[in-house]
Amino acid sequence: MKKKHKILVIDDDETVLEIIEHILAATGYQVQTARSGRKALEIAEIANGDVDLVLTDVVMPEMNGEDLALVFKRTYPATKVLFMSAYLRPGAVRYAELHGKVEFIVKPFTSEKLKGEVKRILS
Repeated sequence: MKKKHKILVIDDDETVLEIIEHILAATGYQVQTARSGRKALEIAEIANGDVDLVLTDVVMPEMNGEDLALVFKRTYPATKVLFMSAYLRPGAVRYAELHGKVEFIVKPFTSEKLKGEVKRILS
């Protein structure tokens, strides 16, 4: 039996979370969502870091997506990260300096674009 990839989606907009969860779950991924970086870290801790991909908004209150990704990569180095934002320039400068290439998708995106990016990153 093929392993289902586990994706953790983080965005402070509930509607965005619901849409992305629906798209990715319908594609066959196991999806969990969080409305904040802190909640995402709690979910990851409960799952013992068993998360294949973190899909995070860059601009969020409390903890931004870059800070969240930096904690994830330090704590769970095998977890891949895909940033998303409505801004054309990714705000993940420190992340890029530490981890090289930054995977980034610009909002709004189509369901096909999202599925294609996720599949590419996980393969």
